[in-house]
Amino acid sequence: MNHIPISVFVITLNEEQHLEEMLRSVKGFDEIVLVDSGSTDETLSIAKHYGAKITHQSWLGFANQKAFAMSLCKNQWVLNLDGDEVLPPELADSIQAAVNQQKADAFRLCFEDMFWGQPMSPRSAKRSIVRLYNKDKITFPKDRLVHENVKLQKGAKERSVAGHVTHYGYNSCALLITKQNLYSSLKAQEKFNKGKKPSVLKLLIIFPLIFIKSYFLRKMFFSGRRGLVYATIEAVYGFLKEAKLHELYYREKFKH
Repeated sequence: MNHIPISVFVITLNEEQHLEEMLRSVKGFDEIVLVDSGSTDETLSIAKHYGAKITHQSWLGFANQKAFAMSLCKNQWVLNLDGDEVLPPELADSIQAAVNQQKADAFRLCFEDMFWGQPMSPRSAKRSIVRLYNKDKITFPKDRLVHENVKLQKGAKERSVAGHVTHYGYNSCALLITKQNLYSSLKAQEKFNKGKKPSVLKLLIIFPLIFIKSYFLRKMFFSGRRGLVYATIEAVYGFLKEAKLHELYYREKFKH
């Protein structure tokens, strides 16, 4: 069978820790496009070793940076990964088979978030994101400052690919809290830019609601103490988004 060529694109900034494993996992694909925004570690030398097509682009924001990287891909079908995400061999094969079958315009991938060096319980819920697609069938939501998941065009068909991408980006408490602190700031600013008003009621109830959702409904309790910690950090993230939105409005109110 002739494989439909797939381009892999990744945006990077100091991703040396897991980049080699990530690039090794996608070496069977037709093309690897890497857009770097100023790495000072070994990211670029690792990328060169694996034959990635490297372009420098100063940071444009998550959505715009990814849209730019995708525009450099020569193939119609593209796979977006981060520098800390790794494809198991069987998932790489499943991705190629899914594209070859041409039964959808985009595919959703599931993610196995490593935490404290281990995957969460298989009975805990897994995140899923559309990361494999015909690039003419999607757009990046450029009004989003974070969580820039693509939007499918009207009528585009979506399916899922079985298997899990291994994600190392939340592997420690410090790393997860650092990212959630950044993401909550961006999300609060995004809401502020859109004119969304803060809510005292939401500020009061958002922490327990998200904890219940994560720990019980998403079954993080199956992961033991790790699940308890993870669910609590997710609840803190939800609280910080609302708290920072309140802060932005408070500062705006008393600015003059």
